[in-house]
Amino acid sequence: MPKKARYSHLQGDSAYYPFGARTRLRRRLRRHAALLRTVGLLLFVPVAVLVVRQTVFRGGQPQRPEALTVESAAPAPQQQESSAGGSVQVTVQAADAAAMDDGLSGMPTAPATPAPTADPCQSQRQILPEFQELYRQNSDLVGWLTVEAAGIDYPVVQTPEENERYLRRGFDGLYSMAGTLFLDAQCRLYDPATANWIIYGHNMNDGSMFGHLDRFEDAAFCQEHPTFSFDTLYEKIDWQIVMVLHTKVGADELPYYSFFDASGPEEWQRRYDAMKARALFETGVEAQYGDQLLTLSTCGSNNEDRVAVVAKRLRTD
Repeated sequence: MPKKARYSHLQGDSAYYPFGARTRLRRRLRRHAALLRTVGLLLFVPVAVLVVRQTVFRGGQPQRPEALTVESAAPAPQQQESSAGGSVQVTVQAADAAAMDDGLSGMPTAPATPAPTADPCQSQRQILPEFQELYRQNSDLVGWLTVEAAGIDYPVVQTPEENERYLRRGFDGLYSMAGTLFLDAQCRLYDPATANWIIYGHNMNDGSMFGHLDRFEDAAFCQEHPTFSFDTLYEKIDWQIVMVLHTKVGADELPYYSFFDASGPEEWQRRYDAMKARALFETGVEAQYGDQLLTLSTCGSNNEDRVAVVAKRLRTD
């Protein structure tokens, strides 16, 4: 008897020996395995790119530029600022390019505390030579923060029209899990400066950005490293730590992250005392009305916790 006729009852899904069903199952499993390998590869490639970008290229962050002398520097971009109708318009002029908009939009005018002694109130300012090239690369740049004890050495940007633009974006404008340190949109560095500047950064597990800011929660560590630097585009400034806070979102009646300015000494003191009440320990350093404050803020162990280091500007007079 021909083989085909003899075993015809075994074709398809025969209960005796399901050759056809087993073959279809194997084909399906091979297709699924191939699909999983393809999906895994598609996921692996971007993850690998992000890891390399974060570890090798600092998440799109530049290295701190070396200080240059005015004589050796290229012609500096200049900012000419004017206020009208409660808004601030910034125009940038470079020696080798036409005037271009740096993206700063109008911000609500808030009552200002007395300006620090070293605050240069000028209609035109010269960008420091070491920041000129970086500013040409990204006009959102407003300064550079260096806290050596916490491994912080990054540019700081500000985008008043979109406060969290750099939450997951590197200084080069490309996606980055670590983002870029940014100054709150409600802060003004000059003309007039707001009482408290707040810089935000991610608490990264690899220690980048503000990943080691919580080291200052240890009193001994804070006493050993009481100062750091935050240079604006126009001047070099040293800061002394006044207090270290650890709180939760919504736990404070007057949270530090809502303190930008004050209408007078009484309001300033009220906001300062509210922050002081959350201080983890005494540093022996106090601030007073008229001092320029700077707050470095990040998340704690979870999204509800907040860690903040509050410092005051060291006067040069």
